[in-house]
Amino acid sequence: MRNFRFHLVGLAHLPASKLYNACAYTQKILKLSEMLMSLGHQVVYYGSEGSGVVCSEFVPTHTVEDIRNDYGDGNDKFAIGYDYKTEGFREDLNSKLEDQKPSTRKFYLNCSGGILARKRDDDFLLLMMGAYHQPISMMADLFLTCEPGIGYRGSFAKFRAFESHHLRSFMQGKESKDSCYNGDIYDRVIPNYFDPNDFTYSFKKENYVLYLGRMHGRKGVRIAYEAAKKAKVHLKIAGQGGKVEKDGSFSSIMDPELKFPKGDWEYLGYADIEKRRWLLSRARALLVPTQYMEPFAGVHIEAMISGTPPITSDFGVFPGTITDSIDGELGFRCNTLNDYVNAIEHSKDVYPPHIRSHSQRYFMENVKYDYQKWFEDLYDLYLKSKGGA
Repeated sequence: MRNFRFHLVGLAHLPASKLYNACAYTQKILKLSEMLMSLGHQVVYYGSEGSGVVCSEFVPTHTVEDIRNDYGDGNDKFAIGYDYKTEGFREDLNSKLEDQKPSTRKFYLNCSGGILARKRDDDFLLLMMGAYHQPISMMADLFLTCEPGIGYRGSFAKFRAFESHHLRSFMQGKESKDSCYNGDIYDRVIPNYFDPNDFTYSFKKENYVLYLGRMHGRKGVRIAYEAAKKAKVHLKIAGQGGKVEKDGSFSSIMDPELKFPKGDWEYLGYADIEKRRWLLSRARALLVPTQYMEPFAGVHIEAMISGTPPITSDFGVFPGTITDSIDGELGFRCNTLNDYVNAIEHSKDVYPPHIRSHSQRYFMENVKYDYQKWFEDLYDLYLKSKGGA
């Protein structure tokens, strides 16, 4: 097994820290670097002050004060200056280059300069946010530039690893337009990866179902409410962006159309690592009735790690992860409201050890070898490009 050196690019709008566990990008950065280090690789990480990435060298690109100055509203309770637990994270991911924040421009400049000062021709450059990191890629100009965890639509790199077969096919279809698309043998599907120590497996369950995620209508919160109500099961709701009104009804800060009345549900707000651990381990089932094509929806794997069956929609990533939607051994894929209600009813009959066993496929300790194989293949291609064997 060969060892390589990686330049890992972080985030402009957040430090990479477990404190911001609701940010999927942040958590993927933390775990990817840890996996690479465990394989004996060198990792140089470029990102905000306050990051907790396990790496060979940390190159600070900007400060938490920079982030606070651009996004904060004077709330001293939070290091980044605003209540991300209630409203969600602030960023400029979709802004034009000329409209981006000073902290983003500082991040680009210092990241690019740091890489140029350290790079060797056979180093890997790992971009975790696709097109948002393209300015850094253009400056670094490394052959082995990769997007190692594509769960988004703004992809550009030559070497790409997608989180699901669904997303790879979607992107290939989008890029092919009306022509017949040839596959790329250096594209890979490598699933999202999880630290089982962040979760607690439990055989014993309580009589509630859980919705855990952002409070957007497309994420299926309303469907979760309707299904739990019809199934006559208590619903716990956790995540950014919700609000309980004075009359006991629910509304969303993120989605003005998302409302439902007082009922047999409770909103628990932001779920940090420990609250997330407890909620997932004790739930009878996790409801993930998302209405858009999920690239991965990591929370449903987190439920499996906890021994809890996920109840999901029937498109996007889920046909690849819940392969037995009829008998419910791993979880349930649904279309109609009645499907969700029936799944809730049958969730009490699932066997948690079987779900937990299946989830091991997504443990960091296993997924890291998928990455090793990919990087070995790419390095061989690099050598060939230089006239090697």
